[in-house]
Amino acid sequence: MYEQDKDQDIAEWIIHYFHQNISKHELEALNRWLQESPENKAYFFQLKNIHDSLRDRNLMSVEEIEKGWQKMEYKIAASTAVLPTEASGKRFFFRPLKYIAVAAVAVMLSIVVNQYYTSHFMPSSLSPSKEVAGYHEIYVQKGGKPSTISLVDGTNIQLNVAGTLRYPTNYATDSREVFLDGEAWFDVAKDDQKPFIVHLRNQTILVHGTSFNVEAYRDESFQAITVSTGSVSLTTNNHEGEIINHIVLEHGQKAYFDFETESVAVEKVDPSAADLWLRSECKFKDASLEHIIKRLEKIYDVNIQLDNDLKNIRYTGAFSYSQRIDQVLAVINYDNQFHFRYNGNSIHISKKVTI
Repeated sequence: MYEQDKDQDIAEWIIHYFHQNISKHELEALNRWLQESPENKAYFFQLKNIHDSLRDRNLMSVEEIEKGWQKMEYKIAASTAVLPTEASGKRFFFRPLKYIAVAAVAVMLSIVVNQYYTSHFMPSSLSPSKEVAGYHEIYVQKGGKPSTISLVDGTNIQLNVAGTLRYPTNYATDSREVFLDGEAWFDVAKDDQKPFIVHLRNQTILVHGTSFNVEAYRDESFQAITVSTGSVSLTTNNHEGEIINHIVLEHGQKAYFDFETESVAVEKVDPSAADLWLRSECKFKDASLEHIIKRLEKIYDVNIQLDNDLKNIRYTGAFSYSQRIDQVLAVINYDNQFHFRYNGNSIHISKKVTI
């Protein structure tokens, strides 16, 4: 009975992880279970890889959904085998957790089916707020205006363009958890009995009552958290879900996480610069042209193709959202080294050929 109960607990942790609504305590318990044996870790990431491969598909046909389901069924069937292994000179048997696989598959399939029906049958212009599986989800379109979200606990959030915020229709009894893809400014109401938790890709922010800015767009190579008042605890995981860093950020500190190197750098900054976007201003300091272009695409709702040999050119400067995109590009091209080709909503930037 104990073993079945433990299996069920682990299954629930994995399901919550896939749904991105795992609590801090569950995340810690799941991480401990992953560290118990290589088999646990391999089994979990087998499920996660399949889940991610299905989830990251924007459009899936019914046939593709069925193939994904059959693939998982095959893996479940294979997992029922009893595998012998050895440890400390003793021979014992490892039984993969079939219950976990079955539960996780159900979650994966529901996500995929939801993707299919949303992409095929929902209108193309969704309202900025919708309810999905017990969560409110707000998306600010590219080229739009930042959105203000006031939560029931008194927390205020400013969500920047091309960003998505997901938060529960009803908070849990012991925590307040939200999920962010994009940039947002948080002014969190203090509640010692219910810590505020922000889930990002590979990072979790634990807040007790403070204000801070988060840059966490999924299509960018970094995440940055800047604390304006108070302090936050920041936990960082690697691409396998293992905790690699845990720090406390104080007022005026910025944590920069690089996905490629999986490293976290902390520096002292002027926190007022982090929320310039709330005043329709954008400021870059030694930023790559590739990063600047990604932001321009979100702010102006354009598609910009940048030649590879230009991506690592670095700039320091600022511009206002009131400026037109061609005006901003003209400033970037102050030394007249680029050629711009406009085609409707698309822009191609290449190196100007000099003769």
